[in-house]
Amino acid sequence: MNNNTKDPTKESIHRWQLARMVTILSITGVGVIAAAVVLLATDKERASQMVLTAVLPLLASWVGTVLAYYYSSESLEAATRSVKDLVTSQEKLEATPATEVMIGLHEMVSFTYSDDLKIRDILGRLKTSGKGERLPFLGDKKQPVYMLHKSAIDEGIVETAKAGGNIAELTLRELFEKVSGLKELAEQSFGVIAKDATLANAQSEMRRIKNCQDVFVTEDGRKDSPVIGWITNGIIEEKSRV
Repeated sequence: MNNNTKDPTKESIHRWQLARMVTILSITGVGVIAAAVVLLATDKERASQMVLTAVLPLLASWVGTVLAYYYSSESLEAATRSVKDLVTSQEKLEATPATEVMIGLHEMVSFTYSDDLKIRDILGRLKTSGKGERLPFLGDKKQPVYMLHKSAIDEGIVETAKAGGNIAELTLRELFEKVSGLKELAEQSFGVIAKDATLANAQSEMRRIKNCQDVFVTEDGRKDSPVIGWITNGIIEEKSRV
């Protein structure tokens, strides 16, 4: 360990203590001199006026300078820390291959898409797995088709119950029919990246797509290619911490 390394926190404390000591001594010294001038003067009233005229602007100038320096320094340090953390987080994402941290295909609780797939079976499997509240649907070639969140399914169940429908027999096709815009959201709210991409690429893909919190990893980054993994916004957030 390098013993010459300086602790920024200790240096900041020392600067603040020095500034406080100098300020207190200066104000005390000015006060003592002003009091002596008034006490020793023959015309005390005139001396008092002269002292006030000279001392008050001086004190006001000191106070303003100290406050401006203190708060500007604090703001600068805070901004510097924020930029440093941001750069470091981005560099970490750029250096992390997506395949190293993704949820692999065999670890995913995914469903093979079918119009007749019953919602009760979907929710039952999700509950049994204990793995979150997101439901990726894949095609017959393991390509990504839909991404649904449990909250959207719950909304469809409520709409079905209000209409007097049979909740126990509710299918995925019927769910899309009952919740306006759900099918489009399920089709469009996920991104796709290639297997050689990084977490920074996954983050960019999420930002590019509205309401996107999930990115699938395929061999070539195409939507019609088989999925080999899955990146969530939670994974990106966790891996960006420094």
